Amino acid sequence: MHGKFVFLLHPLDMGHVYREKPWAKWLPKSIVQFYMVKKKPFIASHITGIKSKTGDTAEGWFIIIPMTPDLMLKYEDVATQRIIEAGHIGEELGATIMGLGAFTAIVGGAGLKAAEALDGIGVTTGNSYTAYTAHEALLMGAREIGLNPEDPALTLAVVGGTGSIGRIVAKLLAPKVNGKIVIVGRNKEKAEKVASELRPITNAEVLSSDDVRGIMRQADMAVTVSSAVDAIIGPDDVKSGAVIVDVSRPRDVAEAVKNRDDVLVIDGGVVKIPGDVKFNFDFGFPPGTAFACMAETMMLALEGWSGDFSLTKELKEEQVLQTGRWAKKHGFELIWMRSFDLPVSEEKIKHMREIISRRVNSYG
Repeated sequence: MHGKFVFLLHPLDMGHVYREKPWAKWLPKSIVQFYMVKKKPFIASHITGIKSKTGDTAEGWFIIIPMTPDLMLKYEDVATQRIIEAGHIGEELGATIMGLGAFTAIVGGAGLKAAEALDGIGVTTGNSYTAYTAHEALLMGAREIGLNPEDPALTLAVVGGTGSIGRIVAKLLAPKVNGKIVIVGRNKEKAEKVASELRPITNAEVLSSDDVRGIMRQADMAVTVSSAVDAIIGPDDVKSGAVIVDVSRPRDVAEAVKNRDDVLVIDGGVVKIPGDVKFNFDFGFPPGTAFACMAETMMLALEGWSGDFSLTKELKEEQVLQTGRWAKKHGFELIWMRSFDLPVSEEKIKHMREIISRRVNSYG
């Protein structure tokens, strides 16, 4: 089987725009943004070389929506129309599935409006496999630095826990945590609703909160997956010895946090793609690796999937687990930890282990 897909990208901020188009720095920002809102989506690259362990293959195309997150929020109807236009490009290319990257997975009813408007191509946010790899990454990171999620003294925070990814990540992790779990969301009532869903499936104390910074100062482990357009967790907001998986793009964790040598921030959902994949586009990853949302789109193409997939606000646990099974079937693998787009060094892991060891000894 040979599958075809398209995946949507967009600039995360104006800095990305100026790096790609240096001449734009000499123009008023309002003029550049006016042009971005007017510009149609376009093909950025042809993706080749994806080959499953089963022998099935896939090819795809990156399509750029030239709008930053703040522009998508300000002109959501325009952003939704651009996503639909990108879907039509995908249809013309023969693709059966379109993946929505970053903020294109948030606007337009989280892909629902595009799915309703497109008949010849399925739509996915990639959130199912993103959620699966986020919970995998936290367990891996905790294990590597000597934290045991089952330790009753530890606190897990899920920031953005009322969203589709955060909610299901919390459900996957809850049975493995015995200390405290805090669901953090802007809407306290929604956060409490998710907390109430977790209490029957965990031995942990489950709380809800709308205080991101206050909870992060207490959290030993955290997954953060909000839809904020700017960082919401700064260098003074993180507990010493904490491990954080930041799934959000733009990032929830400020880049200044990388200067904290007593904190491990893991980039969420970085996956090795099977075969000799050529993206022909530089999005800052090592060769042969991609975001989990991209990987979900690829595995759906390998499966010959032609319908919609990860679109609902409440992801189904079985659907998320299915992406884990497909990953094993085709050869997608969560790679060794990366932090702020760089590999996590053995020295960093050793230092974190020493911090955790001293803490454990002090308890004893």
